[in-house]
Amino acid sequence: MKNQLYFFLSILLIGTNLFAQGKKPYEDHTVFQINKLDPRADFFAFETEDLAKKNEKELSNRFISLNGEWDFKWVKSLNDRPENYYNPEVNSEGWGKIKVPGNWETQGYGHPIYLDERYPFDETWPDIPYEYNPVGTYRKTIEISEDFIENNRVILHFAAAKAIEVYLNGEFVGYSEGSKTPAEFDITHFVKNGKNLLALQMVRWSDASYLESQDMLRMSGIEREVYLYNTPKVHVQDFGIKANLANNYEDGAFEGSFFIKNSSKKNQKAKLWIKLKDPKGKIVYSASEEILVRKNDSVERIFSEEIENIEKWSAEIPNLYTLEIRLQPNKNVSPSFILKKIGFRSVEIKENQLLVNGKAIYIKGVDRHETDPFTGHVVSRESMEKDIRLMKQNNINAVRSSHYPNDPYWYDLTDKYGLYVIDEANIESHPLAIDEKTQIGNEENWIPAHLERTKRMFYRDRNHPSIIIWSLGNEAGHGKVFETTYKWLKDHDSRPVQYEPAKTADYTDIYCPMYPSPEHLEDYAKNNPQKPVIMIEYAHAMGNSVGNLQDYWDLIENYEVLQGGFIWDWVDQALEYKYPEGKPYLAYGYDYHPDLPTDGNFLNNGLVDPYRNPHPHLSEVKKVYQPVEFKFDKASTTIKVFNKNFFKTLNDEKIKWKLLENGKSIDSGKISINNLKPRTKQDFQIKFDKTSSKNELILQVFLKTSSDEELLPANHLLAFEEFVISAFKGSGFKLVNNDGVNIISQSDNFIIKGKNFQLNLDKVSGEIKEWKYNNQLITNEPIQLNFWRAPTDNDLGNGMDKWAKIWKTATYNYTSKLIKQPVLNDKRVAFEVAYALPENIAKVNVAYEVNSDGDLKINYKFEPLKKELPNIPRIGMYMILPNDFKDLSWYGKGPEESYWDRKTGQQTGIYSGRIEDQFHRYLRPQETGNKTDVRWIRLESENLSLSVYATNSLLNSSIWPFKMAEIDLEENEKAASASGLVPVTKKHGADIKLGETLQWNIDYLQMGVGGDTSWGRLVHPEYTIKPNPYSYSFIIQPNLK
Repeated sequence: MKNQLYFFLSILLIGTNLFAQGKKPYEDHTVFQINKLDPRADFFAFETEDLAKKNEKELSNRFISLNGEWDFKWVKSLNDRPENYYNPEVNSEGWGKIKVPGNWETQGYGHPIYLDERYPFDETWPDIPYEYNPVGTYRKTIEISEDFIENNRVILHFAAAKAIEVYLNGEFVGYSEGSKTPAEFDITHFVKNGKNLLALQMVRWSDASYLESQDMLRMSGIEREVYLYNTPKVHVQDFGIKANLANNYEDGAFEGSFFIKNSSKKNQKAKLWIKLKDPKGKIVYSASEEILVRKNDSVERIFSEEIENIEKWSAEIPNLYTLEIRLQPNKNVSPSFILKKIGFRSVEIKENQLLVNGKAIYIKGVDRHETDPFTGHVVSRESMEKDIRLMKQNNINAVRSSHYPNDPYWYDLTDKYGLYVIDEANIESHPLAIDEKTQIGNEENWIPAHLERTKRMFYRDRNHPSIIIWSLGNEAGHGKVFETTYKWLKDHDSRPVQYEPAKTADYTDIYCPMYPSPEHLEDYAKNNPQKPVIMIEYAHAMGNSVGNLQDYWDLIENYEVLQGGFIWDWVDQALEYKYPEGKPYLAYGYDYHPDLPTDGNFLNNGLVDPYRNPHPHLSEVKKVYQPVEFKFDKASTTIKVFNKNFFKTLNDEKIKWKLLENGKSIDSGKISINNLKPRTKQDFQIKFDKTSSKNELILQVFLKTSSDEELLPANHLLAFEEFVISAFKGSGFKLVNNDGVNIISQSDNFIIKGKNFQLNLDKVSGEIKEWKYNNQLITNEPIQLNFWRAPTDNDLGNGMDKWAKIWKTATYNYTSKLIKQPVLNDKRVAFEVAYALPENIAKVNVAYEVNSDGDLKINYKFEPLKKELPNIPRIGMYMILPNDFKDLSWYGKGPEESYWDRKTGQQTGIYSGRIEDQFHRYLRPQETGNKTDVRWIRLESENLSLSVYATNSLLNSSIWPFKMAEIDLEENEKAASASGLVPVTKKHGADIKLGETLQWNIDYLQMGVGGDTSWGRLVHPEYTIKPNPYSYSFIIQPNLK
């Protein structure tokens, strides 16, 4: 039973120590609660069974919501806070209004601050600031009836609020710290019939702020619901459920501990009933007991039972049982009914592996912050439902509550729909933890504050089957503090406990590194590992990122001790702001506070944007995380299907396949899967006519849902793969009769003129000055060299704008010379241009050929001339075109953008779309829109088409409705990050303007996007462009439509 002395010891401490020192509670880290009720599980006791089954507390007469509009006064300094705000005789005339729950900063009071590794205030450790330390004062008048109060216990519930002191009707109720777990106060002796004044005051930065320095937008306010509820004097105070497995994981082991409290002044009897129903509603266990509860005391009753052939809970098959609890105090008091969904599953570590239900599962996870573009840290149920729907639809099976306990409804969803959860204590003191001299993980006088947060997380959330691991916190130092909190959790629960700063020490059960390199993981796995590895953060998804994810998973699936990880992170944390003219944009950095230090865009690391629109890299995650693996044996035309699930059998599923010839389907079929058990394989022979061809043949295989499932619609793609049957052989250059082609020499130009085209060349530079087809302008600018890309966030983080600057200079400052004048021979006109790069670092020779149809073939050769040159961001060329071209189609990877190290999630095919849609508005403008493995790509205007064909190797290509300068980093734009991370910029995705011209990039290669980190790690070597010789060619073909 929980320690009932804790509250009284807190009061004793306050009386003898705090006020004697003259400190306020929000200044002293040894005081974190006054009069606050003990933590308990999340539940509501209804007055009828029908209401309990509906499980909507808003329908109960025992519930009064305090959400909505409150009177509010905000001041900038602690020195200016109202002193007598709680006095009913003092009115709040002239105060503003605020919505609860709600952040101050999203409602016009103060501003958000974003910092990662610094506190958002000028700290003089361990003191708190006074001059700039906003204070919010709330008042609300509540009408309460006599029926609500009479013979009842009345409780005030804050689901989440920062440091607050609370008054009711002018009397002090209590004080609470800890912004992400509930604070409850017994107000039975303060409340009265009729109007009641509830007043509270919140300090933005208290001593608790030293423990809440998470990497997120820093805001203040009451962030979850506030309400009153009543209970009979004899009531269910708390309950804890252990629903484990027994007998080789086949049976359920149920144990329920129920705490019954009597807050009256006389001994009372009560009767407790429990029922346990299986997922179909059948009662599998029931029990009851008469209980005598002495006055002002509580008792514990434990019920246990072994249940045969249990239907187990897992993220793949989230079976839930229904626990019904009924307490009848006496005949004159209405009973209490509680309904709780529970799941039977086991979680353990054996032989250096994390096992769920006896199976060494993989964690295919994401880290998730609670954030909304309009309401900040206040997240609606609809938003949570959207999150879990998107996660399940993209093969994500786990989520970490980074870095604090989430809204209780989130865990109801993860229980119901199936996600493995790491629940993390609301503890991070990162700025102090950076330096061993200041880190507080070894400071014994900080143990109570840390332990309090750990306990409140545990007691609130312990009954959720989806929570399979506890986390002691994030980046908060190491030592005795966490040895203590680890031991407390292990003494109270069997689930594994993890803590990243502990590394492989005894107070973590899992080695959970952040952003380890593949080399580090492999080295650990090969050298006598003592703990399972689950990366607590990896694949930093900032901007255009998440490269080489498949490479990580190839390694993970090769070593038993490696069991996956959590991608940082799920959602960008920007808020929507508006320009003066009303245009919305997603704000970051200096948008919030132009005069304070910031870490800029570093909080936008999501797989989805703040509105929950997927970024292009989410499809890569979906593919890498997919639950089925396909292989193909060409000789026997056999598809090998491996069910990668650990619990879910594939039954009555349909696999579809199709054979593409040059991108077009020429054959297709279906395969029925019956009873393909977890972790097993089946072979299916298919038949198609062509197994070789002079054309490219690709076999594609798809697994889709056959009917609607929870959160997954029918025909939803679960997994796919593609196999090359006959490889791409390139496009030939059409040689036709050269009749009618003339070369005209003018003073400054050569004019190559055919029946339907005219190409003007500069006689000195050799560059194309104008190109027309059928008297329509194709371009009046040269086809230009390109070695640069607009830096991604990862590029900025590793200094690409500095170490590769020579290639940016080369892109905009090369010179060219016509070295072979146009000559008509062999049914074509040929000429050659030599390009000299600045400082003689390299040279490029381009041989051009034109046939009588006006097709232009480009043969490109790059040769470095100096040693020790940096890697090259891009090898390619680009054209500037009029924006008459509106549409495009291509044969390559699609439909979304792809990159050298991030193309697994895209399928080869023929795609089409509008040119204006061929880029992604990342929150900070950067490289976007690339298409890999391009065989051909075609632009179309009203009358003209312009096609590019790969001749000897697949191309990369992108088409932007603007020039690269629109998304490139401006030389004077960036500033230093306050924490020394990615440089801070000011441009927004919403700022990108569509131009009068288009830029068409036709590249041999572009380096990968990377993503191990965004603050230094380079793109993996196998996806870099080393300064070696390169050559490629392509054909540009104009045609009338």
